[in-house]
Amino acid sequence: MDATDASLPAPLITTIIPTMASKARAASLKRAITSIRAASKQPVAIIVVVNGTRSDPEACAWLADQPDVRLEFDAKPSAANAMLRGRELVATPFFTSLDDDDEFTPGALDLRLAAMQSDTCPDIVVCNGLRRDSTGDTLCYDDLPSVPAAPLPALFRMPWLSSCNSLYRTASIDAHFFRNFHSFAEWTWLAYQFGVAGKKIAVIDTPTFVCNDTAGSLSKSNEYEMAYLSLYERMLSLAPPAPVADLIRRRIGSFWHDQSVTALRNGQRLDALRHHVRSLRQPGGLRYLGYSRYLIPGWPQNR
Repeated sequence: MDATDASLPAPLITTIIPTMASKARAASLKRAITSIRAASKQPVAIIVVVNGTRSDPEACAWLADQPDVRLEFDAKPSAANAMLRGRELVATPFFTSLDDDDEFTPGALDLRLAAMQSDTCPDIVVCNGLRRDSTGDTLCYDDLPSVPAAPLPALFRMPWLSSCNSLYRTASIDAHFFRNFHSFAEWTWLAYQFGVAGKKIAVIDTPTFVCNDTAGSLSKSNEYEMAYLSLYERMLSLAPPAPVADLIRRRIGSFWHDQSVTALRNGQRLDALRHHVRSLRQPGGLRYLGYSRYLIPGWPQNR
């Protein structure tokens, strides 16, 4: 659908796609854009922000030829920074985003828009989706309806915000939320900020997207796991309610316990002991006390 056709209504939704536009992702990028067009009966504005300097010229040429695509370039190889750039360019009442290897289901954006325009007037609509891998499809969330009542506690049960499962009210979710992002955990940090800010959330517990499980994604990297300690510390800096702070500190304790186990496995006994002591100092840390026997010479190993 040509969003530039004057006979068509102005788009209500912008979809932002951060991408490196690599040759390897060219086919999935085209699939993603095709899915956006099938996701609404109305025109949808599409902003593609190509980040980095290794884009495929053919893929970029194809993007430039699409009448409903605004093509932008950012030399910094950062999806989060590209998302910020896309948000700064939004000129529609609502916006969403989509990874270049994922896709919307047919009618997905119309379904989200109906929820956004309901009497409850939410700031954000979050949806369920399907995770697709070589074994088939599985539902992404099994308790999504619990999110609106208590977004912050729910975040520690499931990462209820992702790059492709939401629709935002532009007037409520301005660009500052996307600045100072947290590397490797951008969407968890974003969801946390929304919860602290008291943003009103609506839920569609129906699959409106397909998340294709791609080998080598950042979420599988060691750096991704390590980023969570600084994320938890950053969360605490926003002075959350006491029960949420307790949840965060318990996660910190779990992080240090995992680090201790890894260090011990690698023969770094002193580091393992230090990490273990850190885990014991957090709320609920006594649950790791029994693990001490693996670290202290002479401690009986029998259970």
